[in-house]
Amino acid sequence: MAPRTLSSTWKQFEKLGKRYEGSPTRKKADVEALDDLSRRINSSKIVDAIATLFVQKHQGMEGARIEFVTSSRGKYPDWATSYSSEENVIHINPIGIFRFYRECQESVRSLKTSVARENFRTYRYQAYLAELRKLPTEHLLFLQVLKEVAKARQITQAEKRGGGLEESEDDSYMVLLWAFKELENLFAETTGLSLRSEYTISWYESDWFLGQ
Repeated sequence: MAPRTLSSTWKQFEKLGKRYEGSPTRKKADVEALDDLSRRINSSKIVDAIATLFVQKHQGMEGARIEFVTSSRGKYPDWATSYSSEENVIHINPIGIFRFYRECQESVRSLKTSVARENFRTYRYQAYLAELRKLPTEHLLFLQVLKEVAKARQITQAEKRGGGLEESEDDSYMVLLWAFKELENLFAETTGLSLRSEYTISWYESDWFLGQ
């Protein structure tokens, strides 16, 4: 049997995830198969590789781990990724990643509504998601992991003039912006290619956003 890789495992997650999300009855067999796949990837070296490449090189995250979640009574969390500072673990919810991908796809339609145009931050965020929809779901997995790194390191906080810290008013957008820049740099280092060119992503605001 060929050694398990993230790409081959993620394809299995995609196949099972589409079946799970496409069924209104949430078949028990699909849930069990997804949970079994999460347990298998957690016992492999894949989670260590993700942690090494995307998490542990960042200051304050050196000992952090990666863990794929399983269902609770046949249901998965609403979030795609979540960081536990107590456990020092970034949890990954594959179903949440696919839901985020769907949100990115639906953003194209959302941009055409009057509601999206009423608020600049809302419109900018939806426009950014529309660009991110061009990425494969495996890359969105990496993006979500890096988003948790950004949140854990509090990269959106700025020092007030009179002392203390204040949070950015657009945290959800800024952490994804930082995560994309990090993913872009790693993609160039490992492949020698441009992430934006490969997937025709036209979003250049991250050029000036360097994080900490």
